Amino acid sequence: RLVAQRRISRFIGIGPEMLRHSALFAADAEFYASTDAFLEARSVSDFANEQILIKGSPKFGFSRIADMLEARMNETVLEVNLDAVASNFNFYRSHLRPDTLVVCMLKASGYGAGSYELAKTVQDRGAGYIAVAVTDEGADLRKAGITMPIMVLNPKVVDYHTLFANRLEPEIYSLDMAREIIREARKYGVSDYPVHIKIDTGMHRLGFFKEQLPQLVELLQSQSAIRPASVFSHLAVADMPSEAMDSYTRQQFAYFDECSALLQQGFKHHILRHILNTAGILRFPDHQFDMVRLGIGLYGIKILNDGSEDGLRPVSSLNTMVISIKEWPSGTTIGYGRRGVLSRPSRIATIPIGYADGLNRHLSNGVGQVFVGGRRCPIVGNICMDQCMVDVTDTDCQVGDRVEIFGEHIPVSEIADALGTIPYEVLTSVSTRVKRVYYRE
Repeated sequence: RLVAQRRISRFIGIGPEMLRHSALFAADAEFYASTDAFLEARSVSDFANEQILIKGSPKFGFSRIADMLEARMNETVLEVNLDAVASNFNFYRSHLRPDTLVVCMLKASGYGAGSYELAKTVQDRGAGYIAVAVTDEGADLRKAGITMPIMVLNPKVVDYHTLFANRLEPEIYSLDMAREIIREARKYGVSDYPVHIKIDTGMHRLGFFKEQLPQLVELLQSQSAIRPASVFSHLAVADMPSEAMDSYTRQQFAYFDECSALLQQGFKHHILRHILNTAGILRFPDHQFDMVRLGIGLYGIKILNDGSEDGLRPVSSLNTMVISIKEWPSGTTIGYGRRGVLSRPSRIATIPIGYADGLNRHLSNGVGQVFVGGRRCPIVGNICMDQCMVDVTDTDCQVGDRVEIFGEHIPVSEIADALGTIPYEVLTSVSTRVKRVYYRE
């Protein structure tokens, strides 16, 4: 009755209980004893122009149906677990005072995972702010229906119409920039517009020095177009525990205390303070002030090796599938430049992902591995633009099997270490041509 009321055009029931009660459903409903029976009877060509809800107990293995349907359009996908995002948010939230606000960093399209879906998730979880890099990112979130406060942490604002129209709150890092925003705000008839004052406490990238603050305070007091909503700074080495590095961080805290107090003295309203990043939340909770900024930890990436982040869950998983398997004798060379030389008779699988998708070419020739057939398998030869080859000799994998590039079995941090870089770069390097698939458990 519910199926009919909701105008569901197609119903498929799987499992012995469904099969036993099939007579209760309409004549055109389909029923299968198991997921295997369904996959044997149906293929991707049986579905087109449909919205499909897959729901059932994990024991039925419905994830294999999702894999089949995803493969119809894209053999390579970045899967984003929104429940893991919420779990990671709650993990850091549990380390804060109840009244401390959380700023969720969604720069670079949510570190490659997609900004709207993540913004909606953290908005629902009660985040205080979202932070993006450029005005366009914030405007896109507003168009998609995100209503919570959005900071724009970019070095330069050009499109002030978009900034003001979408109520995006910029950082101010210089007197010239402050004067420009005041001028533009007046031009657009804007008053009491919230801005965020950046202090350079030791990153030495952007921000005010203590000596400049009296002039900034005087400028801000002389007008009513903008008002300082928060004052903040960036920690340079909070994720590098050592006596020397922690001493530098403590110097940053002391300098920030002086600067933020100097700014606050010039205004009656309370100016929010924030300096802690992801690592700082766990290592320096006494300096959480009014807000903290949650970045890489939101995405389940561990940056401390002391066990303090063991409660994190990976959010993004880059997956593809085997499209070909061939057997070759020992001595055969694989790929461009004949760099992959087989030392034994081998089964070599081809997978449709390459450096144009974000699989770094420096992972070629055994530097990188993938997870397929229940095992880690080395990449063979040079990675191509759209494909690469993998040695699957020690597995029983078949064409069509799922291949994990990173995720549950191969952490992003491991790939970053192999490349001599940081997890941020690996995540943000996944090409926009790779389809993003969002799911909840």
